[in-house]
Amino acid sequence: LWLFWMNRVVCYEGSTRAVSLMRILLAILLWTRWARELLPWKSMEPERLLLSVAFYGFTTLMLYGLWTRLAMVGASITMLFVYYYFGFVVGVEPWTHHHTYLLVITTCLLSFTPCGGSYSVDRYLAVRRAERHGVAPPAERGPLWGTRLIALQVSALYLWTAYDKSFWGFLSGERLEQIFMYLFFGSDHPGWWFTWFCILSAWITVILEYVLPFALWFKKMRWWAVPAGLI
Repeated sequence: LWLFWMNRVVCYEGSTRAVSLMRILLAILLWTRWARELLPWKSMEPERLLLSVAFYGFTTLMLYGLWTRLAMVGASITMLFVYYYFGFVVGVEPWTHHHTYLLVITTCLLSFTPCGGSYSVDRYLAVRRAERHGVAPPAERGPLWGTRLIALQVSALYLWTAYDKSFWGFLSGERLEQIFMYLFFGSDHPGWWFTWFCILSAWITVILEYVLPFALWFKKMRWWAVPAGLI
């Protein structure tokens, strides 16, 4: 059993293309969330200027995949400072939200993968070196145990969000009614059917979010679990 889990988790290897795409998309997500707030001229405080330089420097290298190992470690340390130091110690409240935590922890976990092995400047340079020396380019494969940690984080996300919804205010449909009324309908209630729609939606959501943390780990269940989770 121990060897089975060692092979499935610690010694797990595969293509570097998926994690490389994750690296690119994650850099764009980090820019989407923080780029405007971390512009160098937003603050003249030395620590904020240093944070801005580190953020733009490491995430740019991360996006293009240049010195990817260094870039990922640097980006991870920078984002940890953003979340823990500037968020909780300095008191930048929006930086402590749950979605910012997910971006930060995913950056850290992705740094444990060979995410510069494909779709990167590092890959281009490696291929060029191989061509100059007349040898085969390095294979686009590597240890992917870091993706198991990312998968575990996704499972934890679904499990605890289901747990947080397991109270009568949500299961009765009232919380969903409030959200829909606030965002879409205003003071005009759509009708009796809307109450039952919210009750059914609430129960389906909670049941699904209790199932997904486990279903996503099994290949035979993943064909419906992934689309259901996205929806």
